[in-house]
Amino acid sequence: MDTKRIYYFDFIRVYLTILVFYHHSAISFGASGGWYYITETVTGLIKGLLSVNMGIDQSYFMSLFFFISAYLLPASFDRKGMRGFIKDRLIRLGIPLALFYFILHPLLVFWIRGVWGKPGLGPMWFVFTLLIFESAYVVYRSLRKRQILIRTTQKEWIFTLLFILLTGVIAFVIRLWMPIGSEAFGLQLGYFTLYTAMYFMGIVAYRKKLLDRLDMHKASLWIAIVVFLLIPSLIYFGATSPDFQDLLAGKWNLYALYYAVWESMMCVGICYFLLAFGKSYLNRSFPVIQSLSKNSYSFYIIHPFAVVGCVFVAELLPVSPLLRFILVCIIGIPLCFAVAFVFRTILGWFRIRI
Repeated sequence: MDTKRIYYFDFIRVYLTILVFYHHSAISFGASGGWYYITETVTGLIKGLLSVNMGIDQSYFMSLFFFISAYLLPASFDRKGMRGFIKDRLIRLGIPLALFYFILHPLLVFWIRGVWGKPGLGPMWFVFTLLIFESAYVVYRSLRKRQILIRTTQKEWIFTLLFILLTGVIAFVIRLWMPIGSEAFGLQLGYFTLYTAMYFMGIVAYRKKLLDRLDMHKASLWIAIVVFLLIPSLIYFGATSPDFQDLLAGKWNLYALYYAVWESMMCVGICYFLLAFGKSYLNRSFPVIQSLSKNSYSFYIIHPFAVVGCVFVAELLPVSPLLRFILVCIIGIPLCFAVAFVFRTILGWFRIRI
């Protein structure tokens, strides 16, 4: 498969980028999670459904970002060589990370609170993590001249089951000490089992050409499991267990184990479906989508300002919090893409290509 342009990756990247904006906007209006600014929140059933939605998003969207990044990694390294690859990553990842950490994050805090904030990662934890993962890959490639032979069982269901069980159990164990919501160095390590596993799987998928085996019949089965089993089970436990949200975050209890395995199943099911659907129906050139995809990284960098700014404006409207949230998404997402284009262009003037 030609990794120079896998067209359906553009669609998935744009979808995930929009989901990031939606996710953080929902948190701004009361869904579960942490964010820079929380406004007047939705209540009752809407708040519960948004919180469930946040759990669904969290189970796969950042993991799929890591998978796609890793899938494109080996070809980029082979094409640029070690020095070229390192230089490219320091420019593409390191400079925006430093810019956000030392300037944009404190500036955003100042905008909200009137006090210059301390340096911070914010959502750029993703870029920081990519730098760590890609640095590890560079070290591996520098120490080992030959590729490790990666064997995958022909019985795909066995491999999938092992992946789900292992990542679920490991996440459960990590959350005994690092529950969901707790951070170390700006990173929520309770989620990192899937992030790391999906990054590794991206490299394996490239080397073994696993995306060529994607099948819509299997994808349909997976999305049926997600829609008719996994999501209803989360809603059921959330509705019948008053302390469910606190319990699933971690520590020694069955809900935490259930949620860790549930996340892994959701991740596998939704990611497989999105990749298979994209490969089957979207693997052709759409100039608009390609343009949005090129600006998705700059969108990710500046979206906190767009979310907060749109929420500030929405607070002036004499409408319900739910309608404000909807308007923030409808207006804010295209606006953020426009600002992202300008931001990317300005960085390009300084030869910082992202």
